[in-house]
Amino acid sequence: MAASTMRLRFADFLVDPHDPDVMRRSLEVEADVMTFEGETATFWLRGVEVCSYPIGVLVSVETGGGHASSSDSRKYTVEDVRKQHRNAYQRWSGEDDERLLDMHDTGSSVEELAEYFGRQSSAVRSRLEKLGADAEDSGVPPTVSKQPEVPPF
Repeated sequence: MAASTMRLRFADFLVDPHDPDVMRRSLEVEADVMTFEGETATFWLRGVEVCSYPIGVLVSVETGGGHASSSDSRKYTVEDVRKQHRNAYQRWSGEDDERLLDMHDTGSSVEELAEYFGRQSSAVRSRLEKLGADAEDSGVPPTVSKQPEVPPF
């Protein structure tokens, strides 16, 4: 599924995540999947979390009507992705973050971490970056897969 520009409209002004000096009542994000967990709406692009907001602060979400190309007419659900990666699109807990950093620091590869946490390699790399760690600096040389990993949605 092709990425789409989604316009998020908020009940009140919020700090722009790209410029902390600016307050906005609406924000555009590139995303291809939107999920809900508890009271939170999370937006994803190619298996990586883009942003999340409490549902109570959102007034509306408008999609830009992104269209899938003829070569990519497949459509997937979160449940389909979770058949291969059991924790795909779930929030990382503080305990998960600590364990991720510990395993990374002791030399676990991104692929090993992805398997352990039941997530896509791209999600592990993204989380490591958000936590200030270098995904390719685990002490284990990166491996090249024969087929590029493509999120199945």
